[in-house]
Amino acid sequence: MRKIFLTLLLIIFSRICSAPNIDFRLRLLTIRSLSEVITEKYHEAELTRFINDLGFRESRNNWLSVNQIGCFGEWQFHEATLKYLGYRKITLKEFQENPNIFPPELQLKALKTLIKVNLSLLMDYEHMIGDSIHGVRITKSGMIAASHLGGAGSLQKFLDSKGLIDRKDVLGTSISDYLKKFSYYDLR
Repeated sequence: MRKIFLTLLLIIFSRICSAPNIDFRLRLLTIRSLSEVITEKYHEAELTRFINDLGFRESRNNWLSVNQIGCFGEWQFHEATLKYLGYRKITLKEFQENPNIFPPELQLKALKTLIKVNLSLLMDYEHMIGDSIHGVRITKSGMIAASHLGGAGSLQKFLDSKGLIDRKDVLGTSISDYLKKFSYYDLR
């Protein structure tokens, strides 16, 4: 993805710089604007890829999925998480009776809200991005995924303990598993 981005930037840059009648400052502003647009599109594509891969890992991208511990939807939300996010009327029982109370668009909105909430809870840990703990590289995307798995508190305990406290969910997936699995996305 980065190679494509750099190639596009190089092509655009060479075309703009070779225009004979454009003032240099105008060319520079145009290059900056295009660079910002391309960078924004790149990060949007990375976030979309991350969200799709997280959905695949959680439920094989099945928005109707309910797992054995009662988490539901494409991103396997727990009822308590939804209540915390303000979705008080969406319960497991209601979802099983009528899945349309929590359609894919609303699930995506809830996920994006959860990501923002978790990132705000993890602001004091941003300085750890780029560090390694027991061979696990800490990245923003890994932190988002790990906090989705076990909550921001479980990730904070992992980071504070330098990996000694590595909680697992009921199905046996650990915080470090998600930190590794989702560490390769270039998110802002």
